[in-house]
Amino acid sequence: MRKRPESAKRASTLWRFALLLALALAALFVARPVSLSGDILEYSVNTVGIAAHGTPDLRIEDFERTKALAPERFTSLFQMLQDEIRRGEQNVYPAFARGQSGNVYSVHFFGYPMMAALPLRLMEAVGQEPFKAFQVVNLVFVFVLGLALHRFFGSSWRAALGLALFMLCGGMLYWNWSSPETVGAASLLAALLLFTGGMPVLGSLLAGLAAQQNPTIVFFFLFAPFIRAAVGRMQPVPPVTLVRLFTALGLGLVVAAIPVLFNLIEYGVPNLIASRFSRPSLIGNTRLVSFFFDLNQGMWLAIPGVLLALLAARGRALRLLLLCFAFTLALALPALAVINWNSAAAGPMRYAFWAAMPLLFALLAMLRELPRWRLAPLLVVIAVQALAMAHAVRYEYNEFSPLARLMLRHAPQLYYPEPEIFAERMAHHDNWVEPDRVHSFYLDGQRFRTLVNDADSKAAASLCGPGAKLAPDNAFTRSARGWRYIDGPILCVAKGVRQYTWLADDIRASGSSDGARSQLRLHLPAGIRAATLVLRGSYPTGTGRTRVTVGGLDLGWHALEDTPAIALPAAAQTAVLDLTLEHQALGAVILQEVSVRPKTGSTP
Repeated sequence: MRKRPESAKRASTLWRFALLLALALAALFVARPVSLSGDILEYSVNTVGIAAHGTPDLRIEDFERTKALAPERFTSLFQMLQDEIRRGEQNVYPAFARGQSGNVYSVHFFGYPMMAALPLRLMEAVGQEPFKAFQVVNLVFVFVLGLALHRFFGSSWRAALGLALFMLCGGMLYWNWSSPETVGAASLLAALLLFTGGMPVLGSLLAGLAAQQNPTIVFFFLFAPFIRAAVGRMQPVPPVTLVRLFTALGLGLVVAAIPVLFNLIEYGVPNLIASRFSRPSLIGNTRLVSFFFDLNQGMWLAIPGVLLALLAARGRALRLLLLCFAFTLALALPALAVINWNSAAAGPMRYAFWAAMPLLFALLAMLRELPRWRLAPLLVVIAVQALAMAHAVRYEYNEFSPLARLMLRHAPQLYYPEPEIFAERMAHHDNWVEPDRVHSFYLDGQRFRTLVNDADSKAAASLCGPGAKLAPDNAFTRSARGWRYIDGPILCVAKGVRQYTWLADDIRASGSSDGARSQLRLHLPAGIRAATLVLRGSYPTGTGRTRVTVGGLDLGWHALEDTPAIALPAAAQTAVLDLTLEHQALGAVILQEVSVRPKTGSTP
């Protein structure tokens, strides 16, 4: 009996792997609903429009069709857009733009919606939720990545583990999103695998497709030849002529350049999104650290196990790792300029997900070099990645992550996030962070941390009351773009006297202040003892008196509209002040300020 040729065995193994992978991805498709997330506003109507008339320009009827598919999401905003288009307005809603042709387009390029248009028609035909078309596109690229991994490793089980690592590095968070993060990440990783594995043309074309939606991926064409050479020093790579190599790079660049040409023709700029929604002045060390290490959306949250494994890199593997890190850094730096830093994300930020792919590739290249994979270290990496994904699904992008909350509660001095992250997650919103507004974070009813900007001339009045100013020895920590953090209670200077001040917001956070009987608990900074208590309030009846008790000690009746300064006896000079206010009149009092003047020598 003749033995089967080796090539036939490899082909048979590949077909079995492809079939099993297709079945697994089909099961995933059936099991999960699509998440209408990311830039769904644009991608939805763009896909519907291309499916209807085959062109990317948006028409009034495209918005009508999209509203019918998901009325609860789009009706009001799309109605406004339709009205703007009917009136012929040049400046329509900022996520869209009127080009020089007079047509209205999405500001995001239409490559991803074009790929989703046919699946959308298919979903409608078979009675499925139409926007599951985005899942189809995302999973097709995951399938392509699986085949690229099989070619790279020459082994089905190693390819399966490589794909599992991809899913545990963010793929499971974004594959069901209605935006191209998974397409970008899977294409970039597959491009690196194929370019270094003897298929540079296909690799370059995939990178070009990825760069259409995530333009910084164009750096692939700079780094890929050097990465291929570095891999070749670790292990043999299929020979490729220089002509074929540069032809591949050229073809990929042509694909990547299509959005640039479209933007130049329609808008007169290479990238409308960059010109509208990014500012080079935002690039700085604060954002760079935030991109990689933030506790809510930093890259390390997506790949902690991978980073742990990469610590084993030595010699030639270390040189490859440094090159891949330089590639990741090139992908990250332009992203630091985006205006909306705390944008929608599933745990780690979207930019960090696909920018981490060169680092994952470095680990895969190191693994390919090993004749046998040791089970224990591999299980550790997989377990750490699984924990990272479990952490990522526990919070939304407008709230602090469990890890960030833990750090803020137990080691706040180690964590000062990028100002936009703090302001939006503290307030649970996604909005503009204006420099003329004070942002305060309360923990257990007490002012814990405050964010102020140097440009806010009213910050002192907002925090200290009329005529007072911030003391220079508050617990300030400088951040980016004129923002400063203040930890703990606010130390003010009023009429030359230093005092810790709690205003209306602090009082509301501490408890009721406008009833007939009010109780407040004030926590003073460590080492501080209060000598004097200052109260300011107003009575609805115009006049009134309030009985003040501190720690059970009766300090008498006072008219709070006169802002009395009440001396505290030694027994009341504690680290925590429990105040009870009993009001003489039924109209109670509107308590506006509570200040504590420290005992001389007690200021830290």
